[in-house]
Amino acid sequence: MAGVQASAVDAPRDPCGGQTLYALTEAGLLPPGEAQPIVSRACRIWPFDPTLELAAVAYATSAERVMGERSLRLVVAVLDARDARVLSSYRTALDEDAAFALAEDGLLLDTARYDLARGVRAFGVVLRSAAPGPSCPDGRTNDEMTLYVRDGEDLRPVFSASLDVWARVEGEPCAWSRGQRLVTEEARFTIGVQPTVHNGFADLRVQANVTRTEALAGSDREQVSQRRDSRVLRYDGTRYDPGALQNGFFWIQESESE
Repeated sequence: MAGVQASAVDAPRDPCGGQTLYALTEAGLLPPGEAQPIVSRACRIWPFDPTLELAAVAYATSAERVMGERSLRLVVAVLDARDARVLSSYRTALDEDAAFALAEDGLLLDTARYDLARGVRAFGVVLRSAAPGPSCPDGRTNDEMTLYVRDGEDLRPVFSASLDVWARVEGEPCAWSRGQRLVTEEARFTIGVQPTVHNGFADLRVQANVTRTEALAGSDREQVSQRRDSRVLRYDGTRYDPGALQNGFFWIQESESE
């Protein structure tokens, strides 16, 4: 992605190092010492403005150390890339369970061109779950992505959705037999910025790139097809209303009755 390049004189330091963690601690965003260990971290220089560093750090807030049973806190921050001064931040709680567990590499930063208004570019933080989930689900989601914008000393979440969604459409995956028809669909979402504007921010188009897999009755063959579907979300003045996404499953295409 094209972006403004930092000069050699003002070359930023390595992101996510000790200076970043020290600055977050000094700002009261991370606990002091090693009493509450860091679970996952992701930092990078922002291509939109190389004088800024983006950081996402999750740490445990409970004594529990077993992945999948911990209480976590997520810190998202924008820092000065040269001296690590914290400029804007956001904190939220994360509770692990059977459906969500955060591994060491489970935090990712998305710095695509989310230009929502003149001079306002959002960035994304993705939570990638390592939890196995239930053994025979009707659906599952992963890669929950939240878009943040700077709002003075705060970071404000304006959009959130899972980028990977799977659903059982027909049949039973855990009890499949050769004589049974089984249909599943998986969608990978991409987020695009539209030219239309509502309440000061550009509309977002959420596109589902869907792979449909059909195990045909009486056959060992699988039939795989692909299609696309999308929805446009409008900004309501505070955040993008996710209602049109139907909890992420708007793209499901029911099987025709035989």
